[in-house]
Amino acid sequence: MQRIRAGAEEPVHEPVRPSWWCAVCPDGTPWPCPPGRTQLAEAYVGEPIALSVDVAELLPLAAEEAGITDPAELYERFVSWTWIDAGGRP
Repeated sequence: MQRIRAGAEEPVHEPVRPSWWCAVCPDGTPWPCPPGRTQLAEAYVGEPIALSVDVAELLPLAAEEAGITDPAELYERFVSWTWIDAGGRP
């Protein structure tokens, strides 16, 4: 069952654990997916540091559960996009 954000028609793009794939996108789509990133950025408007910190805290958990060992992949997937999508410095 997919959750719907209050005031929105699109379901919440959240991770399925332990794979860390998106619960809404086609199977095998890594979370945070592009729509998930947008939803996260909207939830943290004006708080780019909080967004970066919160998703960075998920990084080691996802690495352990999904067996992702490439630090560059983890950084790109979880952290690098946060400043741009949250309206911060590129």
